[in-house]
Amino acid sequence: MIKGFRTINKTKTNTIHVRDPFVFTSRKDGKYYLFGTTFADGCGNEDPIFEVYESENLEDWEGPYVAFQPPKGFWGVRHYWAPEVFEIEGRFYMFASFKGGIGEHRGTGILVADHPAGPYYPHSEGPVTPDYWECLDGTYYQDEDGQRWIVFCHEWTEIYEGKIKALRLSSDLKSSFGEPVEILNAAKMPWIRHFGDPRIEKTGFLTDAPFMYKAKNGELIMLWSSYSVPNYGDDGFGGYTVAVARSKSGKVAGPWEHDEELLLDRNAGHSSLFRDLAGQLYISTHYPDTPHGRERPLFIKVKEVENGIMLADKKQ
Repeated sequence: MIKGFRTINKTKTNTIHVRDPFVFTSRKDGKYYLFGTTFADGCGNEDPIFEVYESENLEDWEGPYVAFQPPKGFWGVRHYWAPEVFEIEGRFYMFASFKGGIGEHRGTGILVADHPAGPYYPHSEGPVTPDYWECLDGTYYQDEDGQRWIVFCHEWTEIYEGKIKALRLSSDLKSSFGEPVEILNAAKMPWIRHFGDPRIEKTGFLTDAPFMYKAKNGELIMLWSSYSVPNYGDDGFGGYTVAVARSKSGKVAGPWEHDEELLLDRNAGHSSLFRDLAGQLYISTHYPDTPHGRERPLFIKVKEVENGIMLADKKQ
């Protein structure tokens, strides 16, 4: 574990300030590794980095340690967002968003390490999302035919109607190829509301955080986040949310349908799934959604039902 410039502390889940929390469970180590958006744009003379916390029980953590420190000349210079880690053929691959330099778009690149906590090193040939699009929040999925995919958001800041798309990855995970598959257009969702960013004087339909899960019945489930209109559902109040899309064919190509009921509509979002050391499935999300404020990791038990998942505290 590599120490950064920040002090290594022992801390609790509810005191860690992080957005987009992602937990990797290492059964070999008997530990959990928590990644997320923390030191995204650097500070003073310190470059942006990705950090990691470690725990044996999902409550008591030690960190932050450095998971990725960019080498000189690395293409991503800011906006180090939403890292996700996957074990593939004995190595560990981090899918993460980066913003390039002047005239370059945001995209998802792939890093690699020999240990889940890192250190990670550049692996892909720059971003694996199209370099002529503004993209973020790429996640990994391998289908039943062995094809590797990146599923990602095409940003609302560029196209107004934010979309989620998928691209095939080369077997070595260094590049993508083929035509993108469109999974959804956010503007078509009945629950969604305009998202505005006064810093850039734009509004649009935001898409965040796709994450793939195969249901017991073979349907391919995708979790994703945006902002909902007030009072859409019984639990909703118009905050950051988690929605469910599903491909009943079980294929990335779809066709895709969209659940009317939101999975989580309590100003919490950017979610992923992980299993604890005993095999219990959890959703990992940040709550509340207060950028640069009080965001903390939140781990909620979920039940696996025939056609997907549901929160453990909801009745079937």
